Amino acid sequence: MKKQLKKIIALLFVSSVLIACGQQNPGTAAFVGDKRITSEELSVYMDDLRSVVPIENNDQGTAQTRGVLARLIIGIIISEAVTQSNAVVDQSLVAQDYDALEKQNGGPEALAVFAGSRNVPPILIKEVLSQNRAIEAIGKALEPGAPELVQRARGEALLLNIANSKEIVINPRYGSWVSKDGSIAPPANELSEPAFATPVDLLSNR
Repeated sequence: MKKQLKKIIALLFVSSVLIACGQQNPGTAAFVGDKRITSEELSVYMDDLRSVVPIENNDQGTAQTRGVLARLIIGIIISEAVTQSNAVVDQSLVAQDYDALEKQNGGPEALAVFAGSRNVPPILIKEVLSQNRAIEAIGKALEPGAPELVQRARGEALLLNIANSKEIVINPRYGSWVSKDGSIAPPANELSEPAFATPVDLLSNR
């Protein structure tokens, strides 16, 4: 079996303009360009996450929300990069990654708890694994036959270019976008929660 997934690339996304969307779009959690993430969609993922990782206080809850919202934004950027690069994501590898992770954790229920502890809603596990494989595929599509580090660099560059070309707009209810360091600042007096500086790390021993 091929080597397991590597950590998802740590990305620092910078938006060009931040505009408040709360009053204009009360059902919107965020916009990434013309792609809309609804508050209802975000709530579905939050309910799923909290079914395995209950929150203990409001601060923990808002931090969870910012993390999941950031993950959804990352997914949109990666999806567009796949399209632009004509990358092909091998879903059989994604399935192998999932099976290995499930076995490693002792079954589907234990896997759900494990993913939840890393702020990944269980229903997004396969999507996150697919995104990891997508990043590999993007680099290979852009620089076929090149060393892995070169492929990685080209993939990162495309992802950053796409992110920088879009307005990333966060509903003030969930926080505000900080363009200088690519973070989601909380709406209350809490420390800023980095949106894209932390790798998604579902698989261990890599």
